[in-house]
Amino acid sequence: MLNDTVAVYKPIGITSHQVAIRLAEKLGTVVTHTGSLDPMAEGVLVLLIGPEAKKRQTELQAVDKEYEFDLLFGFSTDSFDPLGLVTEAAPYEPETFPEGTLSGLIAQLVGKIKQQVPPFSSIVVRGKPLFWWTREGRLDEVGLPVREIEVFKTALLRPCQIAKTDLEEMILKNIGLVEGDFRQDRIKEGWRSALAKHPNARFSVATIRTTVSSGSYVRSIANEIGRAIKIPALALRILRTRNGRYGLSDCTRLSDLL
Repeated sequence: MLNDTVAVYKPIGITSHQVAIRLAEKLGTVVTHTGSLDPMAEGVLVLLIGPEAKKRQTELQAVDKEYEFDLLFGFSTDSFDPLGLVTEAAPYEPETFPEGTLSGLIAQLVGKIKQQVPPFSSIVVRGKPLFWWTREGRLDEVGLPVREIEVFKTALLRPCQIAKTDLEEMILKNIGLVEGDFRQDRIKEGWRSALAKHPNARFSVATIRTTVSSGSYVRSIANEIGRAIKIPALALRILRTRNGRYGLSDCTRLSDLL
């Protein structure tokens, strides 16, 4: 498997970096990847294996990627996904779901846009990952970096609703899968508290498919959509369906490698 390229299906809970480290330890060689997936994201992760891995990384990173994500209306967090402290909770009634407005809005995203990096991300700023500055309460010293990205395609696949009990079960279960210190206990308590205020509510969710350039953050796209229509929103679920030429059907199960 030396000097090889392998696509794996990364499950929820583990970071891309953790996947690379564990496989490197097993194989006794260098392993890197061509684009991170957040702990709460799943799907296609392309690994580069062998002594030449880092030399090939830059070239293979610069490919477009396709995602399907569920946009949850009514909540925002400091991470732009469920693995964050709830910063705003204003449940949005499904009876007035702005399907036409949303379709038009996501169509307008196509093209080159300036995207603000999420506060909890691994991009390095002044020698430290951005999440370090955020957790230390020093984000104001560096600010949120802005990148130019390109959105090639967008499509609203389906709107739906989810009951409070189902939403809470899903969020707490997925947070429980996350390895490492991501403030899980505080975050779960925050979600329980926020959802307890709306025991009988049903929440609006929209599934969106998008193809974007390398370096794009789906969490930021979800957050910006919410801001544009003045409704709190976050990326409830993120599935990477394609990374360059590698799709879901090309993936090996992570358990088969580890």
